[in-house]
Amino acid sequence: MQMDFHYWLIFVATVLGVSLIPGPSTFIAFAHGATNGSGLTTFTALGNATASTLQAIAASAGLGLIITSSALLFMAIKYAGAVYLVYVGIQIWRSAAQGLPPGSHDTRQSRPKQLFMGGFSVAISNPKAIAFFTALFPQFLSATGNSTTQLAIMVVLVACCAFAVAFFYGCLGTWVRGLELSKTLMSRVHQATGGMFVASGIGLALSKND
Repeated sequence: MQMDFHYWLIFVATVLGVSLIPGPSTFIAFAHGATNGSGLTTFTALGNATASTLQAIAASAGLGLIITSSALLFMAIKYAGAVYLVYVGIQIWRSAAQGLPPGSHDTRQSRPKQLFMGGFSVAISNPKAIAFFTALFPQFLSATGNSTTQLAIMVVLVACCAFAVAFFYGCLGTWVRGLELSKTLMSRVHQATGGMFVASGIGLALSKND
């Protein structure tokens, strides 16, 4: 017997609830939406979903236990991710200083491949996602069902949730751009987003390995 349908709903609600909390992946989706529009931000969402899928697969395959049980490996990944987030934040802050007019497209950031890699790199840089999936998945496994099938369904649902949340924030960024804010105010939006990335990176570096 597989998990009852309401358990799947609870699983989706849990993943969506955690994913909707503002963080690096939502920040970059918002920034890409504000700069490029919701259409191109689809590639950012795909990058985020791809990274989340790989992390969920790693947790399912037991790699999550290896990473979370190895303090050295976990810390190495965590600090590398923290440095990357700070780097991205600085780049976003610098783009605001370039003074792009509201609603304009920065062609250097509008290529689908760059948007995809931006979404992917930011999401994959967070090792705690694997720890989260490692802790979450067993809570929804049914002892009477096929665990491989259940885990596969969970991975697919994680991918769908990751895409939906990133796309939502991309649309939110597009909506802000559509308000036709002044050049100065739009720069402040980008600076705030960049600041959030830097704060996230620093917070990740300072967080305890628990």
